[in-house]
Amino acid sequence: MNKLSLAALPLTLLAMPAAAQTAQPEQVTFEHDGSRYVYTVKMVGDTKIIDGTETRSGKRFNLRVSDKRITGTVGNSPVSFRRSDVTPIAQTEIVSDR
Repeated sequence: MNKLSLAALPLTLLAMPAAAQTAQPEQVTFEHDGSRYVYTVKMVGDTKIIDGTETRSGKRFNLRVSDKRITGTVGNSPVSFRRSDVTPIAQTEIVSDR
């Protein structure tokens, strides 16, 4: 298992804005610890599909979020961990690109 170097990513994305739950995914941007993440979220059944990029490195990520697990890739590395392993972070700013 590879721990995300994007440690803030999963929890922030799990609390996605309501607009991201629509049929057409809206691009969302957030910043944490000097890194900027741009992503979209779409629902496929009961699974959230999060697809995005960490803008400084250009590293792409694709995550599948189910009730109990988060799986996917960050860059070329597979990731898999329990949702219960996600630690909340403080003061993450989510910025809409409207």
